[in-house]
Amino acid sequence: MCIDLESGLKIGAFTVSILLFIKGIYEYTKAQKWKKAEFVSKEIKEFYNDFDIKRALILLDWNTNELDLRPNEIDGIVKFYFTDELILSSLQTHRESSGFSGEEVVIKSVFDSLFDRLVMFNSYIETGLIKVKDIKPYLIYWIQILADTENDRKPEQVRTQIWKYIDEYGYGKIGEFCSKFGFKNNRINKRKRKMPNA
Repeated sequence: MCIDLESGLKIGAFTVSILLFIKGIYEYTKAQKWKKAEFVSKEIKEFYNDFDIKRALILLDWNTNELDLRPNEIDGIVKFYFTDELILSSLQTHRESSGFSGEEVVIKSVFDSLFDRLVMFNSYIETGLIKVKDIKPYLIYWIQILADTENDRKPEQVRTQIWKYIDEYGYGKIGEFCSKFGFKNNRINKRKRKMPNA
C-alpha cells in the first residue's frame, strides 16, 4: 500500500513537472513572439517615419511630383518638382556622368537611405531575427516596383537604371532581399510574358 502511494506520488510529481515544463516553453515562445512583433512594429514605424524613406517612396510611387527638402538642403528652395527623367539622370553612376545638380544629389542620397534600410532588413532575415512573412505585408508593394518587371509603376528604363546604381554602389544584398520576396534571379524578375496571339 505504501509502495503504491509512493509510486503514485512520484508519477504525480513527474506529471506536474512535465506540465510545468510545457507551460514554461509555451510562455517563453509566447514572449518571444511578442518581442519579435514589437521589434518588427518598431522597425517598420521607424522606416515609414524616416524623412528620407518617405521621400524615396514618393520617388518610387510617382512619375511626377514635388519633393520636400530639409532646411538648407538646396539653397533658396524648400521643394522641387521631379520627373522620372530626373530620377534617371540622378541615378547615373559616376562612370556615366561627371557632375550632378543639387536636385540630383538629393535624389541619390534619398535612394541611398532606402537601399541602406532594405539591406538592413535583409540582414535581420539572414540572422534569423525576423522572417520575410513578418515584413512582407509592409514592403511588398515597394519591392514589386523595384524588382517585378511586370509592375508598370516605373518605366523599364528607370528600373534598369535603379539596378545599375544598386550594382555599381555595392548594394548587392538588395537583390538577395528581393529574391526572398519571390523574385528569384537576385535582381530583376524576368518572368516570361505570354505573347499575344497573332
